[in-house]
Amino acid sequence: MTAVLSAPSPQPTEPAAGTRPRPAASRDGFLDAVRGIAVMRVVVWHTFATAIISWSIASMPAMFFVAGSLLAQSLDRRKVIPLLRQRLKRLLLPFWVFSGVVLTVLVMVHRADGTTNTALSPAKLLPWVFPIADPRGSAWEAGWVSTPLWYLRCYLWLLLLAPLLRKAYRSVGLIIVALPIAGALMIDWIVRHPSAVSPGVYGLRWYLGDAATYSAFLIFGFAHRDGIVARMSRRDRLEWGGIGLAGALLWMTVVEVPGNVVNNSYPMLLLVGLFWLMMFLAAEPWVASLTTAPATKGLFAWLGRRSMTVYLWHTSAIVGAYWLRGQYFPDAPRITVLPFVAIGTVVLATLFGWVEDLSARKQPELWPGRAWPRPMSEFGSRRNLRGLGGAMAGLAIGAVLIGFVVPASSGAVKASSTKAGGGLALPPAPSAKPDQAVFDTVPVDTGNKESETTEPVTTDAVVPATPATPDAAEPVTTDASAPGTVGSESLQAVLDAWRTDLDVAGVVVGVSKADGTTEFASSGAGEDGAAMTPEQVVPVTSVTKTFTSALILQLVEEGKIALDDPLPVLDAVPDFPFAGQVTIRQLLMHTSGIISYNDTAAYAALGDVEITPAKALELSASEPLQWVPGTSNGYSSTGFITLGLLAEQLGGAPYDDLLEARLLAPAGLESTSLDTTPRAGWLGYSAGGIQSSVTDVLAWGAALYRDGGVLSADSLSDMVDINNDFSAGLGSFPVCPCSIQEGVKVYTSIGHHGGQVSVQFSPADDLVIVVSLSESMWTAALNQSDVAKLMAQIRTAVAA
Repeated sequence: MTAVLSAPSPQPTEPAAGTRPRPAASRDGFLDAVRGIAVMRVVVWHTFATAIISWSIASMPAMFFVAGSLLAQSLDRRKVIPLLRQRLKRLLLPFWVFSGVVLTVLVMVHRADGTTNTALSPAKLLPWVFPIADPRGSAWEAGWVSTPLWYLRCYLWLLLLAPLLRKAYRSVGLIIVALPIAGALMIDWIVRHPSAVSPGVYGLRWYLGDAATYSAFLIFGFAHRDGIVARMSRRDRLEWGGIGLAGALLWMTVVEVPGNVVNNSYPMLLLVGLFWLMMFLAAEPWVASLTTAPATKGLFAWLGRRSMTVYLWHTSAIVGAYWLRGQYFPDAPRITVLPFVAIGTVVLATLFGWVEDLSARKQPELWPGRAWPRPMSEFGSRRNLRGLGGAMAGLAIGAVLIGFVVPASSGAVKASSTKAGGGLALPPAPSAKPDQAVFDTVPVDTGNKESETTEPVTTDAVVPATPATPDAAEPVTTDASAPGTVGSESLQAVLDAWRTDLDVAGVVVGVSKADGTTEFASSGAGEDGAAMTPEQVVPVTSVTKTFTSALILQLVEEGKIALDDPLPVLDAVPDFPFAGQVTIRQLLMHTSGIISYNDTAAYAALGDVEITPAKALELSASEPLQWVPGTSNGYSSTGFITLGLLAEQLGGAPYDDLLEARLLAPAGLESTSLDTTPRAGWLGYSAGGIQSSVTDVLAWGAALYRDGGVLSADSLSDMVDINNDFSAGLGSFPVCPCSIQEGVKVYTSIGHHGGQVSVQFSPADDLVIVVSLSESMWTAALNQSDVAKLMAQIRTAVAA
């Protein structure tokens, strides 16, 4: 195998023997083809984002490899400052037009809905002008326009570093690539060990990791330009590709790669990127022929002239495609969105692609290779389009200034109608799994299981509301003909029949009707053989999260924090590394990516000791975030423990005192309290520590979800709004059957399940229902679908 890593870099004026001559003025069909393939793969990845796609063609390594080869040629022929000026112009002009349109839209949305969900801070504007840092939009756009712009930030960094990298490469050869590779490995270790570095360093991990990883491919591009790759035989290239693939597979057996997605690991990007580059190079003649073959040359010529425009605007086409699917054919497979994505991308590239022509100092064209049609030819002159670009920039700046200077309308539409995904059924932002919610598998809280010693143990898993497997229980039904349900039966008869049918030891239910009257019934006995009563105090475990959510939303109403503010530094745990990285909304929705403390390896090795809130956060901080915050969801008790500490800090009192003063006393909950009994291996606190009775939980559910006695109408709307990518509210989850009606997600009830207690509000019949069981509802014999069936039968019986 050729020892390419130690090969010296040949001087451009005296090419080494065996190098492939590259006329400066000619285009490299191989590079054009690789870039075109990479751009198309980016579009497909952002459209579907399944793990297997991340393994098929490493697009970003390929794009930086191409950039390195082209930059090497330019750096050897031109002075640095004029070159950087030209490259910045080609990068920034299309970006500025995109920024102007995006910022105008964001400001207009905030004018219509003046909530924190749509707010755009002036401090966020600079990266939209010069993307030295990642541009950030408002929470409303959910990352769809801003998340992919990390590429521009990384490219800008490497463009500015390219002269130094080129000089270092020419001094010592390709061995210089060992430095960025070592840097990428170091950053990967930091990602997996956040407590090993300061929060400031940890906050820069993606910036530094991107720069290190992709500078390695930039340097590979230098080597390609200088002919080192040309000296490798096809067998050498295949062998190096095999090394990359084998290394990636081996790495996965040693280090867990989140979701098996290549993009989630810098070493995986290095190894899989090496594999695909070598595969391209092994098939170099065939790959290059794609730019000249009659069937494909037009496509690759178009992509060559419009690659930046396609990258900037394709996510807007994806949003439009998913909107069409959600509105007109929601049951169609996701693959059906791809033709609409392609069409939308071509349309947007036609509308805005002429900016790339201007930035390249070419005659602007609507379609590459074709002049503007008459009578638009005069309008399409470079001078006129420069004026048009200036007018667009002025319009955007004016809109932004107006948006920040003039207060937003007080008559704003509800946030639920304008949040990302609100009525559009949008997938999550790019680089995350874009799967729409299927309403017979809505994620809900699994609550807490009881151990044999009756000490609560959280499971913190997310399970479907209705089993999705053929062997699972039957879907929930509200049909009056369902087993055990007859319209004239009393609540007691329904309860007895359900308990007997499922062999449940004991159950108590409470129902609060629209007129304020209540009805209770019990059947069977508890584990101790005594009859269960509505006044019996029991642990409500994860129903506690509804109280914590209400406390946080009250503090939001008081202006002490905003839902989309980042988590501040916690006085109780000042070195918690995720402060500043996750938002309050993400913690409430379980989308922060913080792993639950009892799912960590550190917890498994901890032994039988008491867990404090600070210790829980320390355990969770021992592992990296499971995903980019806001791009996925997974139930996390640590997130709500964090919110409890935040409530104490903002409210100026211990959590149990806040509960009593703000929630329990005003709602008249006399048998409800926070259980502070120490338990080895488990922490209740603000995630699961409340104990209460069916009578009190029923009063709490009515006050919270129906009667407006706890939160303002806007806060309650936020709490129960599931029109988002994850079909989750703020500390509340829907129970199905569910449907999409006129683009809005509709559920049967909403509330929260605990280990043995569930509280639900059914808006269709204005009922609050509480169920308390003698045993956990998270066993093989009894599950949440069974409880949902009982609630459906209760609604039918009460209505009768």
